[in-house]
Amino acid sequence: MKILIVKLTSFGDVIHTFPAISDLRSQRPDIQIDWLVEDSFAPFVALHPAVSTIHPASFRRLRSPPSRWTRLPMEAIRLGRALRAARYDYVVDMQGLLKSAIPALLAGRGVAGYDTDSARERAASRLYRWGIPVPRAMHAVERSRRLLAAAVGYTVPAGQGRYGLRVLDGRDSALPKPYAIAMHAASWETKLWPERNWRGVLEEITAGGRSVVLPWGSPDEKARAERLAVDIDGVHVMRSMLSGADLARVVSGAEFAIGLDSGLMHLATALDVPGIWLFGPTDPGLTGPYGKDQTVLASRYPEAPCRRRTCDREPGGHCCMQAIDPYDVVAAIQALTSQS
Repeated sequence: MKILIVKLTSFGDVIHTFPAISDLRSQRPDIQIDWLVEDSFAPFVALHPAVSTIHPASFRRLRSPPSRWTRLPMEAIRLGRALRAARYDYVVDMQGLLKSAIPALLAGRGVAGYDTDSARERAASRLYRWGIPVPRAMHAVERSRRLLAAAVGYTVPAGQGRYGLRVLDGRDSALPKPYAIAMHAASWETKLWPERNWRGVLEEITAGGRSVVLPWGSPDEKARAERLAVDIDGVHVMRSMLSGADLARVVSGAEFAIGLDSGLMHLATALDVPGIWLFGPTDPGLTGPYGKDQTVLASRYPEAPCRRRTCDREPGGHCCMQAIDPYDVVAAIQALTSQS
């Protein structure tokens, strides 16, 4: 039997799905697991050894600029042919959005997904043949585990889910040893922590003789990393942008991680790297780190978590994140490192 998992984006959402994949492999080892995902996230799906075939989609890349729109129909035709040729027994949309429900239909099979009260977009559930109720007030990892178990027909294994990622040994000789990793970037402007706070914390970490690695995933993130590293001995900006197994090796080699609500946070947690994570506009109870040895510092701003991608409550925005005190972050680092 064969199943197609549909989770197109984003980085963190892809990581959240891995424990459900591990459950499925342990409960139904007879089922071949394939995955439909945007091509930029395919290298991360490849980290899970239970996934057999990855179908990379280019819808996200073809959305901009508009001159690429004419290529979208051909991409849909290409994907549809590949998916129908695979003749899946199950198709499960793990995302619950129109942007995932519509491509799921390209497989030519009935699709299972969240029901109307459970889906992130209610309209998506109208495209499913089987709507499955899953409580919304639940961590995203547990929602995924319950959805897939109900769609296929097995009981969710007891206890915390296992990510089950495979990361090959190997170390970048250019990296310091040992090192911490600081994940300073996030997809929302409101999730960013003030750079002056970051610099103060980096100075405290390196004052004890530790090195800190700053990864980046875009020109803007690289520029921020370079500003953070100015005149602080022991802070190293990654030489290049990494993805998939290469990025996983760097993250897994860290003594500990510190950062924001981002895909890198979820990757570090999945790789069992102890972490300290700063949460402002988002709710750690729903999308926080899911794993062991993780510390969350949530904003005390009155409106947090406000779930706003932009903020005009105070000059400069970042109201939720500015309320996180650097001294609390340093104290959390000291507590974590004293245990190791």
